[in-house]
Amino acid sequence: MAQATDLDRRWIFLAMGVLVVGLFASGVSSPMPVSRYVSDYYDTIEALPEGSVVMLSADFDPASAAELFPTYQATIHHLMRRGIRVVNVATWPAAPPYTRKAFDAIAPAYGREYGTDWVELGFKPGDDVAMAQIGQSIRTTYPRDDRDGTAIDQLPLMSEVGDSFEGIELLLTMSAGYPGILEWIAQAGGRYDMTMLAATTAVQTPDLFAYYPTQLAGFCGGATGATQYLQLVANSAGTATIMDQAPLDELLAVKEKNQKRMVIQMWGHLLIIALIVLGNVLYFRGRKAVA
Repeated sequence: MAQATDLDRRWIFLAMGVLVVGLFASGVSSPMPVSRYVSDYYDTIEALPEGSVVMLSADFDPASAAELFPTYQATIHHLMRRGIRVVNVATWPAAPPYTRKAFDAIAPAYGREYGTDWVELGFKPGDDVAMAQIGQSIRTTYPRDDRDGTAIDQLPLMSEVGDSFEGIELLLTMSAGYPGILEWIAQAGGRYDMTMLAATTAVQTPDLFAYYPTQLAGFCGGATGATQYLQLVANSAGTATIMDQAPLDELLAVKEKNQKRMVIQMWGHLLIIALIVLGNVLYFRGRKAVA
């Protein structure tokens, strides 16, 4: 008993390391059941008529990209496959390099053109104040695009977008914290009755349940939600006419990688739970023996 309770904690770290490395090396992956929150995220986009305009806000940075960028990529695939046009904005300064890379790699593969099928307006400082400005007048907030400084009224897509989110059917955010989905709900959902979707980091996900499904139509929470959504998008991607197979292959690779991560995470959590239970059993047995 004493030997068990005095076990060097480094053996626990070693056990976790062996488990993670072994599962990673084996490449074990498994499909995940899809939650209703993720299913609603997917179905809301599916229900949009072809040609609809949505606003996609990148509210994350490199620290949260591991959780949010896979969902961002899958969302672009989904929107471009469906022929949904995108007004791309950001409230975090580090996000635009990610957004440009993703759109430039994915959108042309579906035959989509910049200015007509998506526009890149870029980062706007001011946090929730910037969100309020976007809602009041997108033209005043973004007189030119962030790609090459083109006047916003020269972009064909923007001819269908007015003030107060006029012409925008849906607002999506990839939210890592402040500002993010909670601020968008206050500044857009509450003021303009916008339909909204969100992908969030795992730590922010519990905050969303209070807003679902009235102010938030669906959401993808953390890497788990990202994996579930990747499965849905990847399974339907084969129905699209795609001009370049490489982005689709990358999407399938990201889905497979996330599925592997979820298997590793599951077994890591099970080991931790088992050790907690074992530790408590040994502790109380030790107390009983002393008594």
